[in-house]
Amino acid sequence: MPSRTSLWPARCALLAVACCAAAIAAAQNPPSGNPSNANDEWLAQSVKLYYSSAKAGLKAFDCALHPDWRALYATGNGGLLSSDDAQRVTLLSAVNIALHGRMQGGSTLDWNPPAQPLNADQTKLLNDMHDALNQTITGFMQFWTPFVDGSVVPDSSSGLEVTAAGDGGKKIHLKESDIELSESFDSGGILREYDVVQGGATVDLTPTFSPGDHGLVITHFHALIRQADDPQKTQEQKTEEMNVEVAYQWTDGFALPARIDMEVTGVATLHMSLDGCTTQR
Repeated sequence: MPSRTSLWPARCALLAVACCAAAIAAAQNPPSGNPSNANDEWLAQSVKLYYSSAKAGLKAFDCALHPDWRALYATGNGGLLSSDDAQRVTLLSAVNIALHGRMQGGSTLDWNPPAQPLNADQTKLLNDMHDALNQTITGFMQFWTPFVDGSVVPDSSSGLEVTAAGDGGKKIHLKESDIELSESFDSGGILREYDVVQGGATVDLTPTFSPGDHGLVITHFHALIRQADDPQKTQEQKTEEMNVEVAYQWTDGFALPARIDMEVTGVATLHMSLDGCTTQR
């Protein structure tokens, strides 16, 4: 069986979505003002439905991070591990990992391997997994943050094209530079579709929000990521399907990830739990 890092497109897929989400969040967030028309009034009411870490005052958080290495290596193998993979899982499980989440960008990952003699293969394994996990989790932070801080739902129609949808909802469209965004809301103001086109690549995202005492919180993403046209690749090779589940813990009054489950369909699954969290306001 090849090294699991060679079967880890999740980091690439997630980063592709993250870059779009971060760019759009900045582009579509005009200064707030008093509602001046029906669209502004509708958006002002809709944005109140969602939990916003920004409005709650969250600046940063720090958590211990625990990937389920066994599940990753068992993906596609009937839940079984070879003896070699079992040794890899034992080594990786001895690494102490911490996420330093920064809500305005710049999240980092601490990676502290066990203090023991390592051979060349073990060193390479740890280095490769460190790089892969670092890109994946920091990509997740870029991707998740606009949805949890509230910026993905604009509170003004300034600079946006807002049209009525057939189901009584609204559709928002924005084109800026080489990025094009469409957001579809149902009649209750719930974001149902988030579609981005950038540089010939498309991201079709279906978010799911769960209700809570502090408003709607993003708990699931289903994404279809289509790469730009490449004559060397088939349509299937150019398309990745991805699911991300997020369960929460409330720490100091803030919604922080307690578990992150990431699946690239037909390729790999990664489960991560977070605990021992502290926050910065």
